[in-house]
Amino acid sequence: MKKRLSILVIFLGLGAMAIGQNPGEQEVLSHLQDGGTEGKIRLEADSLLVVNYYKLLTASAKVKGVPGYRIRIFSESGLGAKEKQQRIRARFLTEFPEIDAYNRYDEPYFKVYVGDCRTRSEALKLYDQIKKEFPNPILVEDNINMR
Repeated sequence: MKKRLSILVIFLGLGAMAIGQNPGEQEVLSHLQDGGTEGKIRLEADSLLVVNYYKLLTASAKVKGVPGYRIRIFSESGLGAKEKQQRIRARFLTEFPEIDAYNRYDEPYFKVYVGDCRTRSEALKLYDQIKKEFPNPILVEDNINMR
């Protein structure tokens, strides 16, 4: 099973490169199953591999951003939490205008996350800057926006 999966991944990678040369063509797996580039490649794949491939594509399309780090500077629930969340975000953007800040509601908590850091070391530098003005920040892994 692992051997089949490895072969499928290799052929999909080669197919993606071939299709990448000609934008606007059909999806990689169906392209390879239909005969590949000019009939040179024909892929026979187990139906479970094909189903899992499409599940992975669907799940990947739903995920926005890339893996990285953000810093949570606020998390609170209860009366007035939403207004406090908005005030904290506004204060942060005033003090650090070059850094993005994001409001998020994870029931029952209103939270504020800041930064779009690709690496942990980049996030720790930001953490050191922020903790002076916003006590008790928390470094968290998140999907971030690319700059």
